[in-house]
Amino acid sequence: MTTYDHLDEGTLDSRVRMWRPAIEYCFKKSDVVTKLAQHGLLNAEETARLIELYDLKPSQDAASEMLNILFKKRALARKWNIFVDAIREAGYDFAVSRLINESVEIPEERERGRQLLLLFGPHLERDINPLLLITRLLASSVIKDEDADKIKNTTQTKSKREGMRILLQRIQCYMEPHRWWEEFLKVLWETNFEHMALLLEPEYNPSSNKLGPIDEAACITGPAAMEEHVMEDQVDAEPDNDLNAPPVPARSYSLGAFEDNESTYTGRNTGAMTSTADDINTLNENLKELNIKPERFKFVDDAARESDADSVESNEWDSENGGSDFDEFDEKQEGFENNETLHTREATGALTKGLNQRNKRTYEPRDYQLELAEKALRGKNTIICAETGTGKTWVALHVIEQHLQQTSKRTRKVAFMARTGILIKQQYNRLEKFLPRHNTKLITGDDEDSRMVDAFIPTNDIICFTPQILVNNLDSGNITSLSKFSLLIFDECHHTRGDDPYAKLARRYLIEKSNGQKELPQIVGLTASIGVGRSRTVEETVDYILRVCALLDVRPPLSTVERCRESFRKWVNTPEEETIKMIVKNPDLCRDILLAAMEDAEALLEEMMVFQPDMIDMLYEKRPGERDSQAYNKWTVDIEKSAQQNVNDHQISRDISACAVYLNVYNSAIEVSNLLQIAQVARYLAEKQRRESEGRQKHTETEKKLFEHLTEVQLKLLKLRNDKDAANPNVLIVSEQLQKMLQEKGEDSRAIVFVKSRATCRALAEFLDNDLKKIGAKASPLYGQQTKGADEGMTESVQTEILKKFRDGFFKVMVCTSVGAEGIDVPDCNIVLNYNYAGDEITKIQMKGRGRKKGAAVVVMGDDKLLEQEKVNAYKADMMYKAIGELKKVGAQDVDYKIKMFQKEEMQKHRYKTEYEKAKKGRRAEDDLEIMCKRCNTIACLASDVRKLGSQHFVLAEEFSSKVTITPHKSPKKYDGIEKKGKMHCKQCPLDWGIVADRNGDDLFILKLEHLKLRNMRTGVVSRHKKWLDVPYEVQEVGLDDIPTLVAAASTSAK
Repeated sequence: MTTYDHLDEGTLDSRVRMWRPAIEYCFKKSDVVTKLAQHGLLNAEETARLIELYDLKPSQDAASEMLNILFKKRALARKWNIFVDAIREAGYDFAVSRLINESVEIPEERERGRQLLLLFGPHLERDINPLLLITRLLASSVIKDEDADKIKNTTQTKSKREGMRILLQRIQCYMEPHRWWEEFLKVLWETNFEHMALLLEPEYNPSSNKLGPIDEAACITGPAAMEEHVMEDQVDAEPDNDLNAPPVPARSYSLGAFEDNESTYTGRNTGAMTSTADDINTLNENLKELNIKPERFKFVDDAARESDADSVESNEWDSENGGSDFDEFDEKQEGFENNETLHTREATGALTKGLNQRNKRTYEPRDYQLELAEKALRGKNTIICAETGTGKTWVALHVIEQHLQQTSKRTRKVAFMARTGILIKQQYNRLEKFLPRHNTKLITGDDEDSRMVDAFIPTNDIICFTPQILVNNLDSGNITSLSKFSLLIFDECHHTRGDDPYAKLARRYLIEKSNGQKELPQIVGLTASIGVGRSRTVEETVDYILRVCALLDVRPPLSTVERCRESFRKWVNTPEEETIKMIVKNPDLCRDILLAAMEDAEALLEEMMVFQPDMIDMLYEKRPGERDSQAYNKWTVDIEKSAQQNVNDHQISRDISACAVYLNVYNSAIEVSNLLQIAQVARYLAEKQRRESEGRQKHTETEKKLFEHLTEVQLKLLKLRNDKDAANPNVLIVSEQLQKMLQEKGEDSRAIVFVKSRATCRALAEFLDNDLKKIGAKASPLYGQQTKGADEGMTESVQTEILKKFRDGFFKVMVCTSVGAEGIDVPDCNIVLNYNYAGDEITKIQMKGRGRKKGAAVVVMGDDKLLEQEKVNAYKADMMYKAIGELKKVGAQDVDYKIKMFQKEEMQKHRYKTEYEKAKKGRRAEDDLEIMCKRCNTIACLASDVRKLGSQHFVLAEEFSSKVTITPHKSPKKYDGIEKKGKMHCKQCPLDWGIVADRNGDDLFILKLEHLKLRNMRTGVVSRHKKWLDVPYEVQEVGLDDIPTLVAAASTSAK
């Protein structure tokens, strides 16, 4: 084994830290994990976890975690020497050179190839088939077999562009910069792409490998050139030639941010906003450093720019603007791109353009979008209300751009908000791509950044986050006032009601305004359907809309399309709608079995509840008559909660709760049965049965009976599996409809199917994924993040990956709950099928709007109850549009009177609630509380053992670990400075108590309050709470830096 005696561990450690971003970028594959494990640097558990991370997360995240693990192994002798040996064996020569060489190439040599790929990457992607290059790149050891497989699969399953993008990433991973650049040029030359080699290096000669100055540089004219390929990130500067010298601040340009998992390039422009002139000056200096003459870079004329616009951007623009109206243009564009004259024009420099393209706007609002923007452009608060597909996001982009360009004494800062993580990421990507001149920052709940938003305001023009993040920062005092921003964008603003984060922010705005706060931000709301609430008439709806306006401090009328209706109709797609009535199964054998099981469980429940005076009313008066209804489902949840709070006998309380849980499961199984086949019902029940069996040895007698009954139900369903009378014809109709429409509407079609419950969502996706194989289509579920009872949510990273695969065409069908109804933008989606999902008028409009493409179809398939509800929703939607029109007729004086009256009511409610919260906080019990398992009453800890870290509450008691069973988490991730690594369950029953997180080697047991109950140690009163804010005990807050001391103190006290 090679040693590096001249380098001590300290020097290697500092170099790993210095070059960490570059090293992480190189490790695209999990082969490095295996190699480190072979050298004893990683144990089996770490190896398995890292390989899983490489499968589930972006490679740079996995590589970063791998280095984190190595940094923590402080006691491991010669670890960095071993590390160098391991990565050298794996072929990562570039990473090795950063660590062992006493000097490295000058920065311009190191960056030359990367910078030229940044400029010409779009060109290479467009005109080169990567499959023609991989054989020679393999032979030259520029890439490895695994890379070739990845490039080949991506090219075949997605496109040549995507395959070429992966290729351009992977060629930079192994060799030192000058070597991979020379080899790449040589391969281009040998594969008949001489013109491309000369485009990159005009003086290149394969016999001499001469790389001279570039007199004329050509860059593709499509905006994607800069928007998708330029990655400017403010990071620690790359070191100078002396590897022992400390790093100095500088701007680094790197392809290292381009992730395989994303298959797209995203540009990030951080730092303070600069003018166009400043950007050009910076560009010229950068080009001079690379020995590339900047004076030849110039803007092309508008005609050339329009004719050569990148089709990817055109498609994204069309996704909210009528879909395929640009199809004819795209076909001509493809022909132009393949024309030989393009290369001639490139060679003569006719299409020269530099990085200053980043400062040119790459979209142009249509007339009706300009009409929608008028009020906002005058600086007025407004609600932009227009149908899905109108392009409200593009209107918002135009408003933001104009707002930031206006000169005033006040610094202009924009907060763009969307209610879910996947939607805010979608909007962030669009803002960053189409407003590249402005610095845009994305902050998610998973980031440590989410607790310190104020730190990012000075250096960014636009900050994107969910509204709850802003609420949290206002509550914590990190942001002292909404006046920190000059413009607030509320995406899907119809949610501004009740306790929604939007409503909290709106009330905060009104309070600040009433207190005389100056320079409050402008508010712009975006919605396709403002809704009617509980209104029954147009007059009531007008008042409802005025209440939303009052909260957002908007003076009607709303911003709607009036003058440009004709243009609006031309561009905005209105999907066709078809209604299919579900076939009623009679007899319904599966349903009968489930109802019989519910009768047995109810009998057990009655035996126990009849002697509980506090619950007798719930049994006889509040029990719904229909066991398959949503009301019954809610009743079972109320029974469980009441038993845990009102029944003093722990055994009876546990048994009543168990009955309620089984009834809830059977109720959900009936929903699955109504829409799917017996096999899916059995699989759903089997999953619930598996979870119960995990704690079977700890079951009470009642729980044993319930478990046995569930087993009997499964056996009965098994006997029906081949019974034709038990088959559900409706799900077959759904599958047939999808097959027919997908084939009729072409290969690029996408379909979204909406269902009510997660159980149905998962089961239907599984059924369709199998049944649609005959036409080569795949299906996937998409549902919310929130965990509901034993039903775990879908992580944001999984949601994002599914959406990406749906957009890319890997999944042709996506089965969604309501999470997919709002805001999700898939340009190719032209089929929407509502499968017995009854929402409200807002849901109806939003679901219909998922069909963006021209010629899209909407199918509503449901029972009599659903179809009747659809008529009611259509009536309410019509009532909403009429109310918007009537609102324009109301006199300004009457509007002002009502707005002020509603605002006064809102502020009064806010003050009452604030005073109540203060009073509740002020009288929080000094008595300690026992925190108990809500199912088996095991005492977990005391409230005095709990500490608050950010929004999380964790236990400090040393003996707590003996009360839980810990299993690895399926989706480990890092947030708030800690890493989620495991799930913990009660040792006495299988109930989920929360998660186990790691903070620099210390385990934190983070509690899930909804699965626990609290008992006052003095009075014996039992209570349950959903939020820690409502717990009658003042939990001590701590910071990240306090954790080691607290853990050490808890350990000492236990001894």
